[in-house]
Amino acid sequence: MKTATVTIYKFEELSDDAKERARQWWRDTMDYGWHDESLDSVKTFCAFFNVKLTYWQVGAFMPYEYKTDATNENFRGLKLKDFDRDNMPTGYCLDCDLWQTFYDEFKKTSDAKHAFDMALDAAFKTWRNDIEYQYSDEATDESIIMNEYEFFENGKRAAF
Repeated sequence: MKTATVTIYKFEELSDDAKERARQWWRDTMDYGWHDESLDSVKTFCAFFNVKLTYWQVGAFMPYEYKTDATNENFRGLKLKDFDRDNMPTGYCLDCDLWQTFYDEFKKTSDAKHAFDMALDAAFKTWRNDIEYQYSDEATDESIIMNEYEFFENGKRAAF
């Protein structure tokens, strides 16, 4: 029988090259955890206007896409006084992007369909930007440190 001694490092103790390897491990295993909440927020916003989200695609470092079945008919007779700029129907932060953008655009243009389109675009942009942030060095480093992962000198995760 042989006994081997290995040195284990905290992320902060690694060399720059080893930190980059550790970051890549995290990015390869990390899954963005807010897709369900974001989608629920968008669908709830659409449902308020009796609109369905028929297609969506959002991810890091790529254009987002979405389609709805919205027409001008969905917005006939709407008045600004009928809306609360700070409405948070799902309680998720993306509600703010949707409702505040809708309210501000509707107030500025008096065009509810345009305001709806601008609100969806703002929400999908925020969603994509949050995904991209989660893959940033800053967020990656914070997650690795917070979870107290340990590594070998070369940055490979030390999992026992």
